[in-house]
Amino acid sequence: MVYVPLMPLRDVLNGYLRAPRDFFGIPPPSEGDPTVGVLGIPYDLTSSYSPGARWGPDAIRRATDSERSTSYPLSLGSDKRHMEPLSKQMTLEDIGDLEVMLRLPESAAVDIAEAAALLAKNESKLLFLGGDHFITYPLVRGLSRGRPGTYGLVYFDAHADYYENMGGYQFSHASTVRRIVEENLVRLEHVAAFDIRSAVPDQRTSFQGGSDAEPVSVRSFRGTVKNVADSVDMLYVSLDLDVFDPALVPGVAHPESGGPTFADVVSCLDAAFETGKVRYADIVEFNPLLDPTTTTSTTARDILKEILFGFSGPQAF
Repeated sequence: MVYVPLMPLRDVLNGYLRAPRDFFGIPPPSEGDPTVGVLGIPYDLTSSYSPGARWGPDAIRRATDSERSTSYPLSLGSDKRHMEPLSKQMTLEDIGDLEVMLRLPESAAVDIAEAAALLAKNESKLLFLGGDHFITYPLVRGLSRGRPGTYGLVYFDAHADYYENMGGYQFSHASTVRRIVEENLVRLEHVAAFDIRSAVPDQRTSFQGGSDAEPVSVRSFRGTVKNVADSVDMLYVSLDLDVFDPALVPGVAHPESGGPTFADVVSCLDAAFETGKVRYADIVEFNPLLDPTTTTSTTARDILKEILFGFSGPQAF
């Protein structure tokens, strides 16, 4: 027998309670799979600098309250979908948070991968809210198990996250791409990395196929994303908020001076979604403990909005 909890006190106040308005008021589906499913992964035990990203999923949800934010995308263009709020273009299910907060990395990786594999069997696009950047590795591992195919990785970060280990630990937010590539989940030539301004020289050249690393411009990156998309079945977009200048977006676990503008990042995101092959995405490394003015949560909210807008467009699969 399945126990279904009753809510008699809530029923008493029916008509008086404020309805949830997270995620810009985008409704759940009346039947079938939602356009997008959102799963929080509040995990930061591999953070090497400023733990606190475990509180990121909840803070991002609060920032998307539809009373404080419209569901129109910020990017401008001729696409007629810009004229309609996201709440009229798609359905969304907030799945909740995965129970991994205090697990050791090896154990957390198993649970994250298993959850991703189960979700990948549905047709919904998926957005994951971190958490530190370690979570991308088990997510890609699980997704590729649940939905086999050739994956490409579009990676926004101030760092390459390509260390063999960090402090002797192979499971680290600084080793995410290394683990993904070593396990052949994504081939290195199918990784499009934007910015990685603080990467050590040998890591930068690894991402350039062994040649001298040239500065990555928005134009060149858009071309790289298209080339990767042409070679794979689907794309996973991973956005570390430390890609931005910490003078503007301070609430991150491992800030690095400099960084692209919001408009530049959105342009690069658009390039990925224009391919029609983005099926999964994450937003990671938001530390609300370091965001007293809420500028970082605002940026995270607006990036999330752009990702949802991308998910609402035509798909190639």
